[in-house]
Amino acid sequence: MRISELAGAAGVPTSTVRYYERVGLMALPERTTSGYRDYGDEAAARLLFITRARHLGLSCDQISTLIPIWAGTNCGAAQERVGQLIDVKQAEIAVRIAELEQFSAQLDAVRTALDAESPAQACRSDLGCCVPASDAGPVAIELTGRR
Repeated sequence: MRISELAGAAGVPTSTVRYYERVGLMALPERTTSGYRDYGDEAAARLLFITRARHLGLSCDQISTLIPIWAGTNCGAAQERVGQLIDVKQAEIAVRIAELEQFSAQLDAVRTALDAESPAQACRSDLGCCVPASDAGPVAIELTGRR
């Protein structure tokens, strides 16, 4: 099958397939005499495996450790390793939730400080009238767009 058919079957753009080839998650395919990439059923199964793993939030590096375990035939070992990676991902999420809760509490405190004062005619030099200082240190928040 051609790259567009392969990508369509897995629900990803063709650029994703090319990227997975560049980073080594997908093997480079055979080429037809006219130069088109030619994929077989094994490539389709592998791309589906990679796509589903990515939807679980696994990184390409994590997936690269899974592929030799799975190899299309070792479901039990792959299932065990995916379970371990999910546990790691759950721990990362718990840390992230705690960071976001801390950030939310910090914003609540700032909102309370803002609401406690009437707006001044002109901003004070310390800017406490419009951007109050917070007792807490900065919270590391990485904002990313939704896919």
